Amino acid sequence: MILTGRTLVIGSGGAGCNTVSRIPDASGIPIITINTGTHGSTISMADGSVDGCRGDHDLGWALALDYRDEISEAVAGYPNIIVTAGLGGGTGSGTIPIVGECAKESDAKMISVVSIPMSFEASRRETAIRQMKEIIRMSDRTILFDIDKMPSRGGDVLPISAAISSADEMMKEAIVRIYNMLDGPLFSTLSEKVYTIAYRLSDDPVAAAGQAMKEYLFDADPNYGKIIVTSDSRINKADSEEIYRSISDRTGIMPEVVSGKCEGSHGVMLFIPISYRSLLS
Repeated sequence: MILTGRTLVIGSGGAGCNTVSRIPDASGIPIITINTGTHGSTISMADGSVDGCRGDHDLGWALALDYRDEISEAVAGYPNIIVTAGLGGGTGSGTIPIVGECAKESDAKMISVVSIPMSFEASRRETAIRQMKEIIRMSDRTILFDIDKMPSRGGDVLPISAAISSADEMMKEAIVRIYNMLDGPLFSTLSEKVYTIAYRLSDDPVAAAGQAMKEYLFDADPNYGKIIVTSDSRINKADSEEIYRSISDRTGIMPEVVSGKCEGSHGVMLFIPISYRSLLS
């Protein structure tokens, strides 16, 4: 399979593969998947003899190391790599370091979009937080999702399955936006090393941005760093100025508003920076 473009998206492990499967073929985004077992992945590690790493990061890493040549070939020629995974399970977190090494050898930048499991999965969550710290260190940018925050978004209580599905959809939205932003000055726009996101859909972009400010998906201090406001639809000048004022008045930080090109309802996504030093302490 020959892929073209400046940015390659990689879904790693079961959760990462689920997320990228939501990206429509019509988007034209180059995508590959890496997983264990016989899941029809682009790179199927262990030829079906291992089906999931059951939280064993070292096993995931060892398998990815065995398939390093295939991963290196897949990322070659792309200046930007977006890799997504759910942490705590072993396959995704073990694969990302090998993807990072291959990206570095190709002089590519790597953006990791990763999720942390719910608190009732106590051991997986603890494992995920340890894995998260390694991924932050090696990635050029990291976007963090805490699925524990999904069930109570918008004042509703979602069942666990619906919360996970909603998280997959929001991670997909973040990946697509980052992909599109990589055509421009992404790394100067997202100037901090670690971010979380918030997302609301509305006909009113000002209302959507205001609601999103209450529902970001990882513990963060919204008064730290510059918030990036993106929409998939065009934001007029008056609405853009109102979003700018409302966030600035609330946080003391002047946000950046990145307007989309489409017409219609607004899916407004905020990228909210996190102090990575506090995460690594």
